[in-house]
Amino acid sequence: MTPRDLLAVSPEFLAKAILHRRENIVESLPQQIAKRQEERQIAANLAKDSRAKRDDLVSKVSKLKKERNDAQSSANQIIKELKILSNANSNNQFVKLSKSEKKEDENESLVTIENLQSEIEEHEIWASKNVESKDISDDLENMRKNANKLLEAGKKAHKAMMELSKENNKIQSIWLENESHRRRCESRYTKLVRCKEESDSATEYWSSALTGDFSEMLTDSVRVSQGGPSSRSLMKQNLGKKALRRNT
Repeated sequence: MTPRDLLAVSPEFLAKAILHRRENIVESLPQQIAKRQEERQIAANLAKDSRAKRDDLVSKVSKLKKERNDAQSSANQIIKELKILSNANSNNQFVKLSKSEKKEDENESLVTIENLQSEIEEHEIWASKNVESKDISDDLENMRKNANKLLEAGKKAHKAMMELSKENNKIQSIWLENESHRRRCESRYTKLVRCKEESDSATEYWSSALTGDFSEMLTDSVRVSQGGPSSRSLMKQNLGKKALRRNT
């Protein structure tokens, strides 16, 4: 329909046409909104459940990591004390430098624990040849046992942590997918609700307009029929003036 055709249509007919269209929209939206609301709730529940699983796994991984690190640190301290006691009671010092005393990558934690266990075994052989006091030998044996218990606990925690980390990667991917779906559902629902609000407002406006004389609606029509610019032309002129002011 051309602008001239629109000018030929009576304001009342145009208002009724717009009102009818808006009423049809308002009538169809509740069912769509209800459907989107159901989808939105299902998506929200899925995202919430997968996030809870992810957070639970992250917490377990963090606890296992702390357990491993604490066990390794405590065992390392015992080994340092073991060296001091050994060297204080022997002429032939145990000077092996443990790799655990070097800065290592997180992925090498299991190797670090195994190196410490190997060092304890080497110390046991060394002590049997170089420490003569039975009391000192017994103390060193107890220290080695305690350190080994800690290292075994640290190894167990590390392996459990690595298994959970693999599972956590899967749960993280599921959560990201569910969260993305939840956001899409939320967006679709929000758009429909906004459309319903706008259509309700438009229905109220055009219903009210039908009781008036349409004088406000005819302002642009009268101006155009008298050779004046259309509302679109006026809008372009105003935009041009604003741009010009910004550049000066």
